[in-house]
Amino acid sequence: MSSLTTTYILLVERDEAVFNRITSVLGRTQYVIWHKQVDDAVAWLANQRPVDIILVGQSANYAEVLHLLHPFSSRLGLPLLLLCSSITRSVLQLATEGGATDIISFYPVDGPSFRERLQAYLALLPRIAQNQQAPVLPEPESFALPLWKRGLDMLVAMGACLTLSPLLIITTVLIKLDSKGPVFYRSKRVGANYRVFSMIKFRTMSTQADKMLSTMSAQNLYDSPVATTDELDAHTDTLCETCALAGSCQRLLFDEDHYVCERRYQRSHEGGTFLKFRDDPRVTRLGRFLRNSSIDELPQLVNILVGDMSLVGNRPLPLYEAEKLTTDYAVRRFAGPAGLTGLWQVKKRAKGEGKMSEQERIDLDIEYARTFSFGRDMSLIYQTLFSLWQKENV
Repeated sequence: MSSLTTTYILLVERDEAVFNRITSVLGRTQYVIWHKQVDDAVAWLANQRPVDIILVGQSANYAEVLHLLHPFSSRLGLPLLLLCSSITRSVLQLATEGGATDIISFYPVDGPSFRERLQAYLALLPRIAQNQQAPVLPEPESFALPLWKRGLDMLVAMGACLTLSPLLIITTVLIKLDSKGPVFYRSKRVGANYRVFSMIKFRTMSTQADKMLSTMSAQNLYDSPVATTDELDAHTDTLCETCALAGSCQRLLFDEDHYVCERRYQRSHEGGTFLKFRDDPRVTRLGRFLRNSSIDELPQLVNILVGDMSLVGNRPLPLYEAEKLTTDYAVRRFAGPAGLTGLWQVKKRAKGEGKMSEQERIDLDIEYARTFSFGRDMSLIYQTLFSLWQKENV
């Protein structure tokens, strides 16, 4: 920001009427630097003249202007806004490809007025300047599996594969006889350091399992309230304190040719992070036994041998679960090894203590990632051996 009290707006526009329209909605400390030619605007920026925000009018060649001004916008941290009479797909494509910050329409059908949109961006400028002055955080350290843990994994996994080979062969035959479909199920999972790999399990579900998932949210054991349509409508009838002072919603998004409230969009996408069901109808007859005895997990010994997983660690999550764990706190669970068994399984699921909240599971995962050791791993392996027959019918 060039000043805390004065705002300089660089406008590239040939039409004087647009210039007059903009100046009519500005405050006393907001000034427009008007250039009809983009070359003059480039020269102004190159000479390090004061600029806080860049506006590109619709009479300008969007592609050419964005190509020339985006490097300055990116390097100087300046919002680069396109002005247009209507927002079309071609304008959206040009804005996206050219690196524009946003688009402001003179005549929005269902959005706020031009004055409100422009003033909302101008009000954000002090916060943008403050963020630019914030210190850059160091790169987070990636997790590396200790040598002792890798050695233990290899030793136990190879021994288990040899010892359990008859059981693995029998299970393979029974799955083929029980239901149609492949013997193994490969699921994309997110492990340590957000690394994605294919986790192998014996198939325990019908081949139509994925199609049934969307109809089963009410049976999820990891309960998280999901806002209903009525709740969303009631919620958006009342503006928050900040928006009430401004007289309109200040958190609008443009999505698929129309405006949506960011707060409403976020609430409509709220829901449980983890998914798990009691008496899951997707599970086959044999699959229920394989799950209760944890035999379905045995193919993950291959994942352990190739280094995707460890014997003990946090369960690797499906992509749709991992993508919801992006807060500074929750991501700490990925700073530990992905495992076949772990702390939360032993403490909660295997003991059949009923429902577990998402926060409890995240807390246990983070606790293990911070405190795992050889002694604790051996203790968890020992406890797992005595909890294979789980009381939860899942």
